[in-house]
Amino acid sequence: MNMRLPRTCTRRLRLLRVATPSILLLTALQVYTATISRPVPKRTEGGRTYQGHWKRHVLLWTQTRSGSRLTMKLLTAAPSSFTMEEPLRNRGTNDHNSVKFLQDIFQCKFLQHLEYLKHLVYIAQQESNEISTMCSDELSLCNNHGLMIAMCQAAHITLAKVAAEELGIVTPLLKTPDLSVKVVHLVRDPRALLASRLKSQKDFGPFILASDIYHEEKNLTRICNRYQQDLSAARSLLNSFPHRYTLVRYEDLALHPQREVRRLYHFLNLPYTAQVANTVAIHTLGIKRGEFWSRHPFSTYKNSSATVFAWRDQLDFNEVTRLQQECGAVMKAYGYRTFLTPHHFHDPHNTPLLPLPPLL
Repeated sequence: MNMRLPRTCTRRLRLLRVATPSILLLTALQVYTATISRPVPKRTEGGRTYQGHWKRHVLLWTQTRSGSRLTMKLLTAAPSSFTMEEPLRNRGTNDHNSVKFLQDIFQCKFLQHLEYLKHLVYIAQQESNEISTMCSDELSLCNNHGLMIAMCQAAHITLAKVAAEELGIVTPLLKTPDLSVKVVHLVRDPRALLASRLKSQKDFGPFILASDIYHEEKNLTRICNRYQQDLSAARSLLNSFPHRYTLVRYEDLALHPQREVRRLYHFLNLPYTAQVANTVAIHTLGIKRGEFWSRHPFSTYKNSSATVFAWRDQLDFNEVTRLQQECGAVMKAYGYRTFLTPHHFHDPHNTPLLPLPPLL
């Protein structure tokens, strides 16, 4: 692969020093510039990254429509964060290969996985105004993929969000000596998850191009089996790696965002700065709303405490009863209240959320 720096990259680097607030993008261009005089490192040793900075590897493990996009935004609010969304989606591989793939991408070995690297470049150009502007000015800078590799190498926080596989496959990853992976396990009331999947199917409309990624199974038995598999794996991880695994319920995050994000940042050994607090407020207080964001099925700008239990108006009580029968044990383990009558279910004073019991 051609890793030469385009002629205008030096000029672009000078412009970015003044024009962009992105610490990661600026640092990545510095890393990328350095590849002219020395080869790109083939591995990241001992959890360290560019110029010896300590790198945090974070696995956000969840299920689709569990509030994972919001959680990902909040966990990467700090500067120098590099995100990889759904790397295992549609790979059709076994557990061993899935773990090897996660090991490689956490160590920025993207040249061995060019298709995924192309996907990262595409997503970055779609979601980052800075990268989109830079690439439109100097297309060759992004087309040879060197910048994306440099961004991964320069990042202090590398986060991969996985919803496509069950939690049990991560054990070998936590044993990898060159990585310092921590697992944030995000769960949501299975009744809310089902309601969100049903609603998003109706609401895709103009967002249909993304629907193939998020068109998940709505079979109650399969939903509850996945919850049970992940619960068994969570107990095993908590027993074997108590300092590398933590559980967060979406409902706790939505109702008490500052408290929960502070707890998660402490778990990840990250500073909870004013910038992080501002990001939490913007995404959870409904500050950035309007017609577009209110109807967008993937929007992370909401009044989270006001919408967290909106699913109770979307599900028929017969659906609720069937799901409670299938998922009763899991709901009890995660602290979700079951409702026995329609009156009990629709009474707003009866919260679906109970205190989280100990998993072990």
